[in-house]
Amino acid sequence: MSVKHPRLLITVLLTATVLLGAAAANLQGGSVKSVQSTSASAVVLPVETRVVSLQQGYDLERRFSGQVQARRQTELGFERGGRLSQVMIDEGDHVVAGQLLAELDTQRLKAQRAELNAARAEAEARLALAKITLQRFQGVIDKGGVSRQGLDEARETERAARAALSLAVQRIATVEVELNKTRLTAPFAATVISRSADEGQVLETGQPVLTLLEQSNPEIRIGIAGRTLPYLKAGDIYAIDWRGQSVDARLRALLPLRAATARTVEALFDPIDPPSTMIPGDMVTITLQKRIPAEGFWVPLGALNEGERGLWSLYVTERLELATTNTTATHRIARRSVEILNQSANNVFVKTSLAPGEQIVVGGTHRIVPGQAVRLKTGPLTRVEQTQ
Repeated sequence: MSVKHPRLLITVLLTATVLLGAAAANLQGGSVKSVQSTSASAVVLPVETRVVSLQQGYDLERRFSGQVQARRQTELGFERGGRLSQVMIDEGDHVVAGQLLAELDTQRLKAQRAELNAARAEAEARLALAKITLQRFQGVIDKGGVSRQGLDEARETERAARAALSLAVQRIATVEVELNKTRLTAPFAATVISRSADEGQVLETGQPVLTLLEQSNPEIRIGIAGRTLPYLKAGDIYAIDWRGQSVDARLRALLPLRAATARTVEALFDPIDPPSTMIPGDMVTITLQKRIPAEGFWVPLGALNEGERGLWSLYVTERLELATTNTTATHRIARRSVEILNQSANNVFVKTSLAPGEQIVVGGTHRIVPGQAVRLKTGPLTRVEQTQ
């Protein structure tokens, strides 16, 4: 291709180059100005903070569950076997101490008692005759009316009759004992919660017939463990939570045995003026507190950050010098390592190098890093206290 006007072509190329350079320069300058403008007008992240105050200790609180139990519960059965003749009560009935509850058939024992009564009458007659004979022989022995041999025989006959009468009396007493064993009576005031046999059934010795549960004097059994256990004292009164109601109970004893599975020690409480609706099987709880002396701070659980190797930390805000910033940032984020000493429902008690009155970040900690410039959210600052 031939060029008729080379000087004109060079001029055009130079002009185009200058124009492109100017355009590129203008474009670059505009981008820089835009970035600078955006950086200058960027919204600094607001953070929510709380004020912490140095504490000299915390309350160690533990809650334990237990159950209301009957002080006495027994399965009643006869001390001898026999046919069940009558049951006077049923499940749900209230009985008093000494009340007759059930009886066995007694025909055989009564017949045996009648036979023994007859034997006793016979023994009494023999003894009376022996006494008369002995007295008569003693009256004539000096006159030669009876020999010494005859007197000795009369004396021994009287002794034998006396022993026979004593034996008859003891046999009747034995039958009376057996007759008493055919009567089942309540050993204490209680409620019948189970009936295991009915009339006509032949029972073995000790076979359960009725189950009684004492309700008038319940006790509370709670398994206690942990550092609060040594501070329980027998005789002291504690508040027991029952169905949302506080019931005072006196600690009667700590059983000297630790449960193998739960590793708890059974504590027995006697309710003081228990509600009439408190029954065995009801669940109860007890809350025990102990003051632990230790310097530290209560901080919200959400303020903690987990670091490497299981270490924990939190973020605090440090005020910026106004002369060093031309943005809306007022504070800089700093990290503080902490040691967790105790935890309540929503807060943790930590040991750290915080200064009293220093503000900690309590929200959005996943969006900030140490050294980041931030501004504080507006609004009144609140202090962090222990909550359960």
